[in-house]
Amino acid sequence: MGMLLGVVACSANGTATPGSTRVAGMTSSDASTDGSTNAPSVSTAQDAIPTDAVVWFPDASSVAAWRNVNDSVMGGVSGSSNSWVSSGGRGAIEFTGELSTENNGGFASTVSRVDAGLGVRASGARALGLRAFGDGRTYLLQLLAGPSGADRWISRFTPPADDTSGSAPNIELPLASFEPVNKFLEPVDPMAELDPAFISQIGIYVLDGQVGSFRLVVESISALR
Repeated sequence: MGMLLGVVACSANGTATPGSTRVAGMTSSDASTDGSTNAPSVSTAQDAIPTDAVVWFPDASSVAAWRNVNDSVMGGVSGSSNSWVSSGGRGAIEFTGELSTENNGGFASTVSRVDAGLGVRASGARALGLRAFGDGRTYLLQLLAGPSGADRWISRFTPPADDTSGSAPNIELPLASFEPVNKFLEPVDPMAELDPAFISQIGIYVLDGQVGSFRLVVESISALR
């Protein structure tokens, strides 16, 4: 299924797990160009930031810098939204929504802003480590990388259904597991090998063909060296 991934569309609020704090309705429309927001000021302890972190979510403004891109760009009706949640003393992005295959649709995503600092923090990594838990679905991590800034690389992961204790990554994605693709997520021959120092954007997709609700919580993405 060809998919054009590049226009923002947001809908379908999710729900937080019992015992967690959730700041709802945080999507790109709530954020200014520098990622700031008028959301309530809620943050986690600084010692919750993982070692070698590339992406982490200490407060609501860090989630407001991410935007939802869904299959409405091709006439579909899937919807998704982002929220900031705190559980167990750590902040996280909660990516929730409803996946539908109507009108040739079938995907939802959340993507970071373009930021060369991602590559600076990821430089020298042999793998990316995620602290995440979900709903049994398989998700896809996309990296925008390369000297041109347009090369795309994807790797799939299935996080555990429940949170686990500690702050270490519970999912490891070796760089060798990432495949080069075009904007339709079709395999292509890479212009060069994936160099984490050139990562400029990170996206998370759900496109497993399973109609219905989904929920993914990501606490951090780290460089494993």
